[in-house]
Amino acid sequence: MNALLRRAVPVGWAAALGIGVVVPFLVSDYDLLDLTRMLAVAITVAALNLLLGHSGQISVGHGAIFGLGGYAALVPVATYGWPWWSALVLSGAVCLALGLLLGTLALKMGGANLGLLTIAVAAVFPLLLIHLKPLTGGTFGIFLARSPIAADWTGLTAAQFGFLVCLAALALTLLALGNLVTGRLGRALAAVRTNVLLAAANGVNVNRTKVLAFAVSSTVAGIGGGLYALVTAIAVPDSYLVPFSITLLAASVVGGSGTRAGALVGAAIVIYLPELAENLVGGESAGNWSQLVYALILILTLTLAPAGLVGDLSHLARRATRHSANR
Repeated sequence: MNALLRRAVPVGWAAALGIGVVVPFLVSDYDLLDLTRMLAVAITVAALNLLLGHSGQISVGHGAIFGLGGYAALVPVATYGWPWWSALVLSGAVCLALGLLLGTLALKMGGANLGLLTIAVAAVFPLLLIHLKPLTGGTFGIFLARSPIAADWTGLTAAQFGFLVCLAALALTLLALGNLVTGRLGRALAAVRTNVLLAAANGVNVNRTKVLAFAVSSTVAGIGGGLYALVTAIAVPDSYLVPFSITLLAASVVGGSGTRAGALVGAAIVIYLPELAENLVGGESAGNWSQLVYALILILTLTLAPAGLVGDLSHLARRATRHSANR
């Protein structure tokens, strides 16, 4: 029965991918934009899952890394006319460099200072964007008339093509990260997360493993941020404040930091909860209500489903199959 369950997982993912390919032709471009934003955020939540769920490190600055990826993608497109795909490569490279730098600095500081360091980065990042006005547009940010992710020769609208690009990027991200955590690096991460001293005694280079995990996570988060900015054709400092980083962290925990599907669940909460709050409450207080709901969901998840929504559902499914097999 467990073997059957294991075989059902890839079939489920293949079915989900097939449904995703059809979605752009079933919904309006307006609704498609929200779904595309969700896919881009899911890439970043998946990156955070690698860090939190598999290496045991905490980052409260992935919102800033997400934003850096967005600006690194939009600036060359808006200013120098780069094609969107090359700008996306740049956003990944810039965030990789930042990840290596922050990971190395955190090791030199010792202790649990990665969390503190990333909080500082999240707090300073919007201020830097405002002060670097010639490059970033200052308070008003960067706007494009339309998303550069378009292919008129395909006959698809920009919204449809952007969705399919983000869907492909998310699928490749989940596949790559899944292979990563089941390979040699994944085993090293699991050892470091379980017991640092024991991992070192078994030949794991703890420092290098931690830095590599943060660098990979930062690269993927930057690509997610780049896709988000290119799809929405806008990047402003107010979108990357500290609460956004905390929201991403909450999305990882609630969805299930040790699962791949948890990234989609967490991203759906990030995208649709504020809209739900605005529809129910309305006005300027909607943002405050959504933050309150985030906090309540996080508390309830930590209390009732410590492995996250997807993680605990997976545990229940495995337990049910074992029970059925023993009957």
